[in-house]
Amino acid sequence: MSASLRWSLVALVALIGVVVALVSTLGGDEGAGSAAPAPSAPPVGAPPLDEPQTVVDDQTRATADLPACRDSAAAATTAGPVAGFMVRCMDDGSTTTLGKIQADRPMVVNLWAYWCEPCRRELPAIRDAQATLGDKVRVVLSHTDPSETKGFDTLAALGIEELISVSDQDEELPTLLGAPPVLPLTVFVRADGTVAHVLIQPMDTEQDVLDAVSEHLGVTA
Repeated sequence: MSASLRWSLVALVALIGVVVALVSTLGGDEGAGSAAPAPSAPPVGAPPLDEPQTVVDDQTRATADLPACRDSAAAATTAGPVAGFMVRCMDDGSTTTLGKIQADRPMVVNLWAYWCEPCRRELPAIRDAQATLGDKVRVVLSHTDPSETKGFDTLAALGIEELISVSDQDEELPTLLGAPPVLPLTVFVRADGTVAHVLIQPMDTEQDVLDAVSEHLGVTA
């Protein structure tokens, strides 16, 4: 065998090895160890001017473990400005009122949107405060944007699975409250349905949330 032929064979073997490695890297072996990519949050920025309304499909919704919006056995709060406000529950796609979610206990409603960076920073603090408060206060996240899908994806990417989450797709709650068009907003609602305070600034730590709950609702951990 000539030297040139031997080097041609070596080059061919090397080329085959590269091709096999490339196919494996691109997912040629689909059976073992392949996993779905981690969810990613949509980018932050200014609120879109023409955001289309989107609703999470049932199959995707089933992949999350969000808590149920309401306890059907609990009596709804019927008084106050937000009791009759309709929202879509992110856990199962049904619609209900904030009064049915509140069920005659103090309630904190955090208005946020996927494109709001301060909102994203605030969500873990609210989650941690709710874990500390337990059942003393009903904590609700209201995604104030037409795209329920982007809100759902953002919660998944941030690992926020412990909080009741709803969609205000028509962005009507701030108007109902007479609040300025800024996010985040946090509404503190007394057990009787009256609004104690609307906070127009982010809460950066768990203690910030606990202090605000104590100040405006008189509930301590």
